Amino acid sequence: LSSCSISRVFPKVTKCTFHKYGPSGTVQKFDGLCVLPLNIVNEKIYVFLWFWFILLTLITGVSLIYRTAVVLGPQVRLYLLRARSRLSPQEQIETIARKCQIGDWFVLYQLGKNIDPLIFKELISDLAKKLDGKETV
Repeated sequence: LSSCSISRVFPKVTKCTFHKYGPSGTVQKFDGLCVLPLNIVNEKIYVFLWFWFILLTLITGVSLIYRTAVVLGPQVRLYLLRARSRLSPQEQIETIARKCQIGDWFVLYQLGKNIDPLIFKELISDLAKKLDGKETV
């Protein structure tokens, strides 16, 4: 954002033409300079919004990369499930991650965020025992 390009969009001084009735009743034109103080404020708002949108674009890009990694990467899901259930043994978490689909992982991840860690440990333990006996959930 150069100063010259912003000054073209938000000029601070511009030429004004005033129309006035002269002594003979005809319309006369008077040229003058008009100061536009509100454009100074508009320029500051524009610059702030420009940087704000750049920041939002970066955050959205990082979020999109994160979501893509979660959907496409089983190792990422395993890591996130391990981080969510630190009290559970790693073998149980790996059993669950190996035999569950992404929807099952998502439900478990949300449960881990919303229930007590000890109860979640019991849930992981019971689910791992049931999954050892059969192949699918």
